[in-house]
Amino acid sequence: MIKGVLVGFVIMLILALVPIVHFLGIPFGPFIGGYYGISAATDSQGAPGHKALVFGAWSGLLSLIAAAIIIFIVDTVFDPSGDLRVILWGVVIVVPFYYGSMAGLGVWFAELKAKL
Repeated sequence: MIKGVLVGFVIMLILALVPIVHFLGIPFGPFIGGYYGISAATDSQGAPGHKALVFGAWSGLLSLIAAAIIIFIVDTVFDPSGDLRVILWGVVIVVPFYYGSMAGLGVWFAELKAKL
């Protein structure tokens, strides 16, 4: 499962870094990463909902670590004032939930589509 999560995370990063594509790649990248990332996962047993939940949890954890590192660096280098600091650290709370849930939905869609 970890291999699939890493493949999905790389897909998310590529979609976020490509100019012009990033307008759609950032919001839809986790879904697309989950959709294609689950095919790289070696665990083919289990219900689609369970796979989506586990994949989404791992994706959320990975994005939490990445967001915390990035916001820590930004906070250290630029030393923002009160409200801006709260908004920056709020991103660390919001991003993992969004990325985890969208990746889980992508996995769930891929698994249900494969069963048809």
